[in-house]
Formats: sequence, C-alpha cells, structure tokens
Amino acid sequence: MKRLRVKDKPKKKTKREVHISKVLIYTGVVALILFLSIYFLIILSLKLADSTKVNGSNQYLLSQTKDDTNTTLVVLESGNDEAKKISEAYLFLTNKNKEESILIYIPGWIYYGGLEEDFGNSVAVSSFRYAGDFLQEGRGIEYSIWQIGQMLGIKVDNYIWFSPDSVKSYSSIYGDTSGVEDKLREYYKVSGEDALNDPFFKLSTMSSRYSVLKNMLGISKLIGLSKFGSSNLSFTEYLDFFANLNNTVSSTETYGIDLSFFRYSTEDLSSSGGQIRYINTTEFDNVYRGLIAKIIDRSLEKERVRVEIYNGSGVAGAAKQFGRKIENAGCDVVRYENAPTTIDRTVLYIADEVSFANSLKVVSEVLSGSYDLVKGRPDFMTTGDIVVVLGQDIKQMYSF
Repeated sequence: MKRLRVKDKPKKKTKREVHISKVLIYTGVVALILFLSIYFLIILSLKLADSTKVNGSNQYLLSQTKDDTNTTLVVLESGNDEAKKISEAYLFLTNKNKEESILIYIPGWIYYGGLEEDFGNSVAVSSFRYAGDFLQEGRGIEYSIWQIGQMLGIKVDNYIWFSPDSVKSYSSIYGDTSGVEDKLREYYKVSGEDALNDPFFKLSTMSSRYSVLKNMLGISKLIGLSKFGSSNLSFTEYLDFFANLNNTVSSTETYGIDLSFFRYSTEDLSSSGGQIRYINTTEFDNVYRGLIAKIIDRSLEKERVRVEIYNGSGVAGAAKQFGRKIENAGCDVVRYENAPTTIDRTVLYIADEVSFANSLKVVSEVLSGSYDLVKGRPDFMTTGDIVVVLGQDIKQMYSF
C-alpha cells in the first residue's frame, strides 16, 4: 500500500507594497514647498536703489504724510547712453475709501516753460534727467521727479523709475507691453470731450501682463529687474503696484487725463525755430482740481480753509509755485503777494489749529515741514485762515 504524501503548503512571503504614486506626491509637495521658500526668500531679499535717499532729497521730493490718498509716479526711459531719454511718465492717484482714482499720462515730447533761468529756454520732459545730470552729476532722477511735480503742481508719495534696461527686463518676464486690450478702455472715464490716446494705456497694459507665475518662471530675470530700476518702494511693494493697478482702476471710478490731448498743450516756436508744444498748466489745473475734489479726504473737504501766501524768499515766482501745489492738494488759496521784507526762514501762521488741522497737514506737507509755526497772524494785514510767508530757506528745494 502506497503511503500518501502530504505536501506542506508554501509559506506566504510578506511583501511590502510600495505605492509609487504616494511617493511622487510627497516628493512633489516637498519640492514645491522648497521652491516656494526659495522664491519668497529671493523676492524678500531683492532691493531697489532709491536715488532720493542719497542726498536726503526724499524729505522734500516725496510726501511724508500718510492718509487715504496715495500718489505714485512711474517714469519710463528709452534709448542708450547719451541718447537715453524719458519716453513717458504716469501719475496714479487713488483713494480706495472713496473709491475714486485718477491716472495722468505725460508724454516725453511735451515742454515745460519754467526752466529758462538755468537753460535759457524750455525743456522737454524727455530731457529732464539729462538736464538734472548737467546741473549736478548723478542727480537726474531727483531733478526729474522735482520738475514733474513742479509742472503738474503735485507732490507724490512714491516713485518708480524704469531705466531702458529695466523696461527690457519687465518685457522679458511678463511679455510685450505694446498694444491695447479693449477692456482696458472701458475702465476709464474722461472730463468733458477729452479723449485718451493709445499710449495712455501702456501702464494698464503692463499691469495686465503681470502674474506671479511669470515671476516664478523668470526668477533670475527678476533679480536683473531689481538691479536696473529705482524706487522708494520695497521690491515687494513695487511688484504689488503692478499686480493691483488694474484691480484698483476697475473697482474704483477712475478718470484719465491724457496730456497728449490737444487741450492740455499750446503750440509755439522753439528758440531753434521748430514747432514745439508746451503744457497748458491753466487748462490742466482746471480739469485736475475738478477731479481731485472727488478724491481728497472728507475731513479736509469739511474745513473749507482759506490760505494766503506771501513770498519773502527772494525766489521769483515761488509763492505761485507753492500755492499751486496747495490748491492742487485740495485747499483754497485766496491770495498771492510779495512779503513786505525778505526773511530767512519760512513762517506758517494759523489762528485756529483745531478747526483747520487737516488743512495744516496739507500745507505743511507742501512746505516739507521746513517752517516755524506761529499761532496767530503776521504783523501786516491778512484775512486767511492759514498764512504762509516763504523764507530764503526754501532755496534748498531748488538746489539741483
């Protein structure tokens, strides 16, 4: 009889299953976190040069008062070496609390007729930097910010300066900024019969091209962008400006002023015999003041201040220049006169500091805080709520 053989069942081997998909996901998450960490570290470490800090000119070129209204000047250059010039500039003002904004386009070809003392004739916006470097080497950017402020009668909070190289860097990261998308035209209103020409929309086009994804893909080019530009903003604030510009424009009632439109300039002969166009500051002020009334802080509106300005500085036309900035900031200037005598230091007289506290801030900002404050009135006849007597100390603001 055959014996029945019983075979032992083979023992099952325990296998550790490897889930490749999970490994890939975990690896991807770790890689993403590492990449984002490096990205943010690089972004936070990047800095822009600030030309206004070198000589301390930021104290009088840029507003030091923080309120609901924010004003940013953006200047774009083109060309190379000696042919380098300002091609266009933009001034963006916004009050998000009142949901009102203004964008001003400044073409490089427009002339400003206030520089004859230094250069013998008017100077185009395109040549402002060259003119400033001619007066004092290396101070062309400061000079340009100052003269654009003088030309418009506006003091800005922030500035962003694009050299030709930074313009190229911006385009290489975000794409071509020429052309106008139809939707951008819908964002802006105009005053009366004004029109907005295509160059007006370039800043909005730059904003529409911006994306964080492009930042990440072009991180090495961002480093180059930070080296070529100049601004008083941090690099993250600089990027935020372009990230948020169109959102601000579309979410607020935004008016456009295009200085290339014929009503804002007058044609005349240049000293060399050619035809040039000068900015018509009277026409600009009329339109701008109608719009700025929508933007200024409500507390300033309520005060309805009356300001008088007297020139005791020895600088011709200074009362009108400072007074224009005060009016364009939302205060009413009722008188411009020469002071009885020349004085060393500017004096600001105010009879009621409490009732005109916000107006006092505006006037103080235009004067860059450089004055003696006196509660009362000067020893000559005045009727204003605030009286400014300009002294010779304001010459430091013209020290280019």
